[in-house]
Amino acid sequence: MGRAELLLVLGALAIFGRFSLIVNNALLENSTRVLQSEFEITGISILQETISEVGLKAFDKASVGRIPASVPSDFTAASSLGPETGETDSSMYNDIDDYNGLTTTGITIAGMTYTITTEVGYVSITDLVTLSSTLSTMKRMNLTLTSDYLSNDLNLSYVYSYIRE
Repeated sequence: MGRAELLLVLGALAIFGRFSLIVNNALLENSTRVLQSEFEITGISILQETISEVGLKAFDKASVGRIPASVPSDFTAASSLGPETGETDSSMYNDIDDYNGLTTTGITIAGMTYTITTEVGYVSITDLVTLSSTLSTMKRMNLTLTSDYLSNDLNLSYVYSYIRE
């Protein structure tokens, strides 16, 4: 084998090696994106489950088992939103604003560890995004899920409305 053939073989090996690296890199990146998507879907499912759980609770302490005499002035002051005395665990919560300030941690079946922080506050019908100190018939829950398995935090919000029965 002459020098020309040897250079052709070495060139072919270099090209094949570079091509192999490009393909392996693309496959690894694709696998990473698939896993990231699975973790994001799992996180969103956890947040939606929380929203559904909270939606089963009364709107306010004043509406637990009864209709308040004066809406919204009988509702909990914005500065007092959060669990009432004796409600030490979310299984004891009986109204939406009890979840204000709650931080929970968990592990999914796939082993993804996560932390959820919750913020609840009043909003107005003209501004459903900005939390307000003014009592209203609407409360917004902001949920943030963080995990080392996610490249970005997941944020989900939901507005609950008081409907007099």
